[in-house]
Amino acid sequence: MATAEPGPSPPAPKPTCAVTFGRSTLLGRYLAAALAASGRWSAVAILDPSPTSPSPPPGPPASHIVYHHDVDFSDPARLVSALAGAAAVFHVDATTAAASGSDGSFLSLHRLAVEGTRRLLAACRAAGVGRVVYTGSADVVAAVARDVINADEDSAPYPDKFGNAMSELRAQVEMMVLGADGVDGVRTCVLRPSNLFGPGDSSLVRFVAGYARSPLGKFVIGSGSNMSDFTYVENVAHANICAEQALSSNAASVAGKPFFVTNDEPMETWEFMNCMMEAMGCQRPRINLPAKMLLFAALFSKMIHHRLGFQMLSTPLLHPDTIYFLSCTRTFNTSRARRLLGYHPIVSLEDGIMRTLGSFSELADNLGLSRKQGSCGSSKADKLLGSGTAADILLWRDEKRTFSFVTVLFLLFYWFLLSDRTFVSSAAKFLLVLSLALFIHGVLPSEVFGFTVEKVTSDHFEVSHSALRNSLMCVASAWNGSFHKLRLLAEGEDWSLLLKVFAFLYSIKLMLNFQFRFLMGLVLASLFIVFIVYEQCEEEIDSLVANASVKVKWLTDRVVRNLPAFLKAYIA
Repeated sequence: MATAEPGPSPPAPKPTCAVTFGRSTLLGRYLAAALAASGRWSAVAILDPSPTSPSPPPGPPASHIVYHHDVDFSDPARLVSALAGAAAVFHVDATTAAASGSDGSFLSLHRLAVEGTRRLLAACRAAGVGRVVYTGSADVVAAVARDVINADEDSAPYPDKFGNAMSELRAQVEMMVLGADGVDGVRTCVLRPSNLFGPGDSSLVRFVAGYARSPLGKFVIGSGSNMSDFTYVENVAHANICAEQALSSNAASVAGKPFFVTNDEPMETWEFMNCMMEAMGCQRPRINLPAKMLLFAALFSKMIHHRLGFQMLSTPLLHPDTIYFLSCTRTFNTSRARRLLGYHPIVSLEDGIMRTLGSFSELADNLGLSRKQGSCGSSKADKLLGSGTAADILLWRDEKRTFSFVTVLFLLFYWFLLSDRTFVSSAAKFLLVLSLALFIHGVLPSEVFGFTVEKVTSDHFEVSHSALRNSLMCVASAWNGSFHKLRLLAEGEDWSLLLKVFAFLYSIKLMLNFQFRFLMGLVLASLFIVFIVYEQCEEEIDSLVANASVKVKWLTDRVVRNLPAFLKAYIA
């Protein structure tokens, strides 16, 4: 009898994996979707204590093989049960998770990040998990006031002192994961992305939005030429997949090591900030502030907070780490990840930025952009100055032109008012010098030593009929307006006009008590200070004026109520 040949053996069942904080973090959502789309896993379990949101945050579409476990990381038994059968665990940085029960205090974050990771690693050993990939942050080696240029894993150790609690917690978790390699057969490695961002981001993008709306939003901190590495979220998810595969096939050279992961396209930090701010409808900051001055103010503020007993966990705008990020260069070398993990960015930095900018319409409500669009556009000071050349000069948008005008006005102020000459003699000498300069300019040839001399044509000294007519119309309008107000005063019915005229005349009386040169110097100085201060603190000043108006109206009503009846009837 002929024996039947055995048929092909059935394919081996696909393993399962788990992702921590796969619902409450940007990376967790993209990583779960990437693992489901890779075709290597039969199921992807999400371990997240965060409750399910009725409206899912922006991110990739969900997959049918992704399921959720509402796991409390303080319950070891639930963790072991949720990890049963998993071949790999992808542990996402817990300090960025919007987990329930985390009130933002150091104790709750330490419990979630450090204690949670300790229990997770113990559960992995108990459940027989073979591989653990932890994704932290490159901030663990860059939390100091110095430039980090093309640093690799060997040349960038942990700092002796961390600048904030977040970086210290991340470093503790990272060291814990690396120290767990090889214990009970679990192989581990760590990924360090730099400045992770992407559609649905609520960390870096929220920081840029907060900076754009803050009083510092019109300023560049430092020179503006510092470089940074930014990493698109899909590239970090891809790096996780590469790291897990490397741990599975080449654990000896990968396990127990950290890896920097970036887009490998360093760009100026402020160019990235400007792209985001312009997409939010805000103007690019143009004025540079010295980083050392702000750093001194930030350190002083931090000292006061610590003296008062406050623990600063989040990164406010006026914080040393914020100043370091905006003024220091921080770039990292990814050659180890490329060589050992086989990692290469799958989304370019330009495409990543464009995808993120395209998602701002979905983030408008969360970031408060829709409500603030008007405040990020043309400011009231800009509109008051006509949004033209005068606005650019008085709001210091063109520093060279503003400095030139300040210099010329100071020279004229000194020539006419501060010198010992009278105004008439100063004007005569000025016109004499101007006439001599125009005559010399006129007799010069059209080209001197290879330089072209542009001649001043006669139309520069002519006044057009339209300009003259507009000037006369302005004078006539002011004259007629003045007589109209005098007529209203003579009728004795407009009390508000009487108060305005009284305040105006009394102000003139007070100003006449000062010297004319003092008043002119005060006016010139105010031109280059008042408008830019109002532009930077527009909301605060408007709020103060509104509150003052309410107080004045309340006081006026109270005074009117206490007046005799015949005066009330007369005023009414």
